[in-house]
Amino acid sequence: MAIVKILDGVYQISSGYVNSFIVDGDEGVCLVDTLVPKKEGVIEAGLKEIGRSLTDVAAILLTHSHSDHSGSAAAVKSVSNADVYASAADAPAIRREVKPPAPPTPWYVSLPFLLMPLLPAQPATEVDHLVAETGGAALPGDLRAVDTPGHTPGHTSFLLDRAGGVLFVGDAAKAAKDGSVVRGYFNRSTPLIDRSLVHIAEMEFAIAAFGHSDPIRSQASAAFRRFTATFA
Repeated sequence: MAIVKILDGVYQISSGYVNSFIVDGDEGVCLVDTLVPKKEGVIEAGLKEIGRSLTDVAAILLTHSHSDHSGSAAAVKSVSNADVYASAADAPAIRREVKPPAPPTPWYVSLPFLLMPLLPAQPATEVDHLVAETGGAALPGDLRAVDTPGHTPGHTSFLLDRAGGVLFVGDAAKAAKDGSVVRGYFNRSTPLIDRSLVHIAEMEFAIAAFGHSDPIRSQASAAFRRFTATFA
């Protein structure tokens, strides 16, 4: 487990190949995504490093239904009684009423998705609030939902209004080692994915935090605009 400070009150917890995020505030802790199943202890250790505990978690925001992002939500909720927020389109899979959709990977199959069936089974997670960019439930504190469908039907990013803006991108994209934006090995170019990326590029935010890469710490929205300018 590694915890990295992104800015005051915002931290990234990394476990293996996936990230979860802590947003600390006066009304308690908000988690954005919860790693793979059975990693609530990793989240608890990260919270302990900043003087918090699982019982301080008041809200869990899930970008989408894949188990590497929502896997430990039920376990954290059982300890904290936190409210869970997710999109209407992804909520049935988070509740495990339906199977989560396969990601729109390129024509080749990458190793992480070959290994996904080996992860511990994700328990069903109650979703308390349905989010959307317009008309959805209000989010805690200075957060708001951004509709970014494509990776899953209801994939949602979350924009934090601090320090020029922090966008929690989820799996809508990732950052390359040089700090540029790429679709990632888990997304191929589709009209829906590319429209979501263009939508992100129309926004203004300083920092982008991703599910599967290091953050872009400055001029992040400009990095998205450079990437989407390459679209045919």
